[in-house]
Amino acid sequence: MPRTDELLEKLGRAQFISTLDLTKGYWQVPLDESAKERSAFTTHLGLYEFNVLPFGLRNAPATFQRLVDGLLAGLGEYAVAYLDDVAIFSDSWAEHLEHLQKVFERIREAGLTVKAKKCQIGLNRVTYLGHQVGQGTISPLQAKVDAIQKWPVPKSKKEVQSFLGLAGYYRRFVPQYSQIAAPLTDLTKKKKPNAIQ
Repeated sequence: MPRTDELLEKLGRAQFISTLDLTKGYWQVPLDESAKERSAFTTHLGLYEFNVLPFGLRNAPATFQRLVDGLLAGLGEYAVAYLDDVAIFSDSWAEHLEHLQKVFERIREAGLTVKAKKCQIGLNRVTYLGHQVGQGTISPLQAKVDAIQKWPVPKSKKEVQSFLGLAGYYRRFVPQYSQIAAPLTDLTKKKKPNAIQ
């Protein structure tokens, strides 16, 4: 899987960005005959096998990412993807139109579809992977920051872990994050009680 921070760095410098959402994700990947039997499941009506890649299989994300990486092969200087979220980025409008055309041609040739209402086309700043990016900046989404600030006081190890998971996604924006989070991280250690006072 690609590193989100590397993808965001590429996008952050761009003047024009478009994001595309590949609809039906995994269901656009046909399974080989040998893989179909491994996807089998039973119901009260009998045994069934998937014909396309189902959600929930251990290797499904990596398989789909490999498909999208193949789709964008050779276009890495202006197109990236994290699973079904494709981003095209350019320094000029004329370049951006060329880049979009090449990516759309690849999508059509692969027989994939895009969910139009979830696309952002030719913007200076876009929302991508939980961040606002473009024109030389990368910043967290304000709604996510608000959610972190309004998070209720954790009362168990599991709740502390949930909070740390959410807050940790934006650790790059918090100087000395690990030092600040250390008291909470200590609460999740095995020897600590499950309930938090």
